[in-house]
Amino acid sequence: MREALGYPTRGEHAEKALLSAWLCVLVHSIVIPVVTLVPLLGYAATILADENDEPPSFLERALVGRSLGATVLVVGYGVVPVGTALVAILLLTGGDQPPTDADALFVLVGSTAVLAMLAAYAYLVPIALANYVRAGSLRAGCTGLGAVAGDAVYFVGWASGAIVLLVGVGIAGAFVDLGGIFAVVGSFVGAYAALIASRRVGRGYAAATE
Repeated sequence: MREALGYPTRGEHAEKALLSAWLCVLVHSIVIPVVTLVPLLGYAATILADENDEPPSFLERALVGRSLGATVLVVGYGVVPVGTALVAILLLTGGDQPPTDADALFVLVGSTAVLAMLAAYAYLVPIALANYVRAGSLRAGCTGLGAVAGDAVYFVGWASGAIVLLVGVGIAGAFVDLGGIFAVVGSFVGAYAALIASRRVGRGYAAATE
């Protein structure tokens, strides 16, 4: 973890990469939601597959296409869990009758299934992104997930990265909600956490594919 904490500040590309990631999150937070996170997604995917000790360049032409491909994978993999969640919500809120014991059981089973699918989605997507970047093919992002997913080393890297990202996003969101200079600080925290988390998951992925 100590290695990952200092990762965004190492190497010749560190300053520009961190600044670019920060701007992506800042513009997302205060001006254009979601759209400016697409380049950051492509950069995070690059980190997942990169085995160098220093951050790669953010300002390369290949990042544009890579970002679009990463977005396709993220959206494609998310169709099933998100669709399932929407169906469950509609079924729960669509009736006019008061809830029954059967409804309560359905809520328990349905929510558990949705959470399990979302967890699987979050666990598998980084592998898909790293496979895609390594091979340069969207098809590669749809194959070979099981071998990496079943490796304990990947699980450790993914779990630590997920914790860092969740904590970072939580802190960033709290700051952004305050507005003003706090939004700027919060955006930086969010960007830094995203880079650290990508590095941690990427280390686990690299170890699992050696």
